[in-house]
Amino acid sequence: MRSLPLRRHDAQGFTLIEVLLVVVLIGILMGVAVISLNPEDPARRLLRERDRLQAQIQYARLLAESDQIEIGIHVHAGGYEFLRFRLSDRHWLPFTEDPTLKPRKLAGIDLSWRDSMAAQPGTPAVSDPKLPQPDLLLLSSGEATPGVIRLSALDDARTTPLELSVTDLGDAYPTEEAERARP
Repeated sequence: MRSLPLRRHDAQGFTLIEVLLVVVLIGILMGVAVISLNPEDPARRLLRERDRLQAQIQYARLLAESDQIEIGIHVHAGGYEFLRFRLSDRHWLPFTEDPTLKPRKLAGIDLSWRDSMAAQPGTPAVSDPKLPQPDLLLLSSGEATPGVIRLSALDDARTTPLELSVTDLGDAYPTEEAERARP
């Protein structure tokens, strides 16, 4: 018996399974690309900035107490900056000693400060109007200016603004957590 040579069919295309597999892989890759190229969600960006600011305030409070210096925070529409009080000429100057407290500009986020107390007598005045004046004080004695920092998205009006409450001891809490902690 002689074996017959097997007839080989020349493949002239792709099977349906191969085509579907390629389409699914392209879909998955497109989904990953869209997610990675999509601008960050404004609500997530606000939450991240609030958490960053909260950590920086806690750090600055500890630095003020440990180094016995007066630290202020100037909040403005485009961001915020930490200031240090120079006793020799009674001026608030940008904090340059620590990279953690460098000025921060926030694109697309509006910040505002609402003081829960009237201006305290004895607060050092700024004689040079070109120099920033702090809205929030973190004093070396452990005291602070109580109030609320509000963060809102400029590019999405539907995003709920977030708030960071600062106590008179310099503790910073997200407002919803501060409300739950009250008796």
